[in-house]
Amino acid sequence: MSLRRYKSGRSLSTFFNQLFSTNPAGTEGLYWLAIWPTDGSLTNDSFQDILKRLVIPKILKDEDVSMVWCLQNTSPSARGGTRQNAFRLEHGGPCALVARIQDLDMLWTCRALQDLARTRNQTGQQHVFATEAKTYRLVQRHEGTKGSRAKGTCLVAVQIQPADGQEDDVDAWYRQEHLAMIAAAPMVIRSTRYKLRTGIVHGANDSAPLLLAVHECTSAQELLDYAIQHGHIVKETAWSKRIFTTANSVERTVWDITGKHHHAEAKLDGL
Repeated sequence: MSLRRYKSGRSLSTFFNQLFSTNPAGTEGLYWLAIWPTDGSLTNDSFQDILKRLVIPKILKDEDVSMVWCLQNTSPSARGGTRQNAFRLEHGGPCALVARIQDLDMLWTCRALQDLARTRNQTGQQHVFATEAKTYRLVQRHEGTKGSRAKGTCLVAVQIQPADGQEDDVDAWYRQEHLAMIAAAPMVIRSTRYKLRTGIVHGANDSAPLLLAVHECTSAQELLDYAIQHGHIVKETAWSKRIFTTANSVERTVWDITGKHHHAEAKLDGL
């Protein structure tokens, strides 16, 4: 059966599942693709144009992709790898495409996302960009005081690799203390938590940190101004100190949202 015929049949199957299933929404998730140019002659503007014209439209053609964010890393020393270090990322890489997936279990049907997860060495082909893909399932959403319709222009991503036996403590810390404290900061709109989901995309980085928290903020400038004025975004507590000193690794990166692309755009392109 062709992929097209399969997905047409799956649309009908999805309709009936939504009527009768106890979990009609499926396993919502996130596909995080760090992406960076390997051609030194490409300017940043040219690379962004390639992503917008050639890469993002292919991703949006998949019916399980509801939205794609295009991100620019504003963290210090953020860059992609080089030929000398086998294109390994440093500090999350310079750019990322982040796709919201309606049903993570069906991600294997999206050819574009599968292809993007394969590295240059795996395919043996010459590309103008290198990639690192990670897949996550949704754990928790926490809305701030600005309401569900508020949108930001900046994301703070926090990756935590908990120590053995620490995962439940991290989850309780987020739910009982940390998210409420973050939401009290005036520039924070909402927080969304994810857990790494492995074995879905061939070539994905399944050894990435287990936990990801994404905090959507009004702007990077407001985030910086608040930090300068107050010295911190969230006051350290005994619990947060224990989390960060016990975890195997913690990495924070700040990303500007340079574009938001919705699934409807792909449908309009076909008219």
